[in-house]
Amino acid sequence: MKSDLKFVNFVVPKFLFEKVEVDKNADSFSINPQAVIIRSTKQIHINFDVDILDAENNFNLKMMCIGVFDYETEDEELILNFMSLNGPAIVFPYIRSFVSSYTALSGFDTITLPTLNFLSHREKLRNSFIDLDSLQNE
Repeated sequence: MKSDLKFVNFVVPKFLFEKVEVDKNADSFSINPQAVIIRSTKQIHINFDVDILDAENNFNLKMMCIGVFDYETEDEELILNFMSLNGPAIVFPYIRSFVSSYTALSGFDTITLPTLNFLSHREKLRNSFIDLDSLQNE
């Protein structure tokens, strides 16, 4: 059975890990997903900006990563649903694994990110996705 949507790649084009003094009350974890559709190549990119401040180990981790998907459908609702829920849910375990592996190998305590339910991001992703072909035609 052929799928209309196919995971192609996980890429980390930007990564920063630095030892810094972090205020004991400044622990934080933030993740911001952004969906991008490139209709001319039938691809969807799910981009994530991830920021972690760890007061216990005194480090700052920032990364930008991209989950790349091909699609074979013209069903706009299927595409929107995928970009706003399934795509981020597929990519996030790669982010968790990357962060855990990197911190484990860096000499710091291993950081295991919590699992996330992307329902809270669904409407934002659905209403703010970037249609790259439309931008290029402006």
